[in-house]
Amino acid sequence: MSTRIILIFLCLLSLSGCDKIKSMLGMPEVIDPKVLDAQAIGYACRVSKKQPEACMKENDTQSPSQILSGWKSADKDIKSKVIEAGSISESAAIAVSAVSAVIPTKK
Repeated sequence: MSTRIILIFLCLLSLSGCDKIKSMLGMPEVIDPKVLDAQAIGYACRVSKKQPEACMKENDTQSPSQILSGWKSADKDIKSKVIEAGSISESAAIAVSAVSAVIPTKK
């Protein structure tokens, strides 16, 4: 009976420290999908030349700090010339024209 209690206690103790064990082993931490969504919204807002305040008002269910984090990340990429800022319709038009140039049409 006492061995069962000790075994249950050890299991609970080991499960409570899973995050600490993962970090000690160098495993990547799991990020909440809502955080990733908010950062993606902020990134898209910066690429589409919107102000972060407007994005926060449009997406009031998302974390404002994470939206701003994504916006700043896109701003850094734009300033370092990794991507170009433009409207979404311009980007979509470029993508469609690039795909249509690669895929031949049937005659």
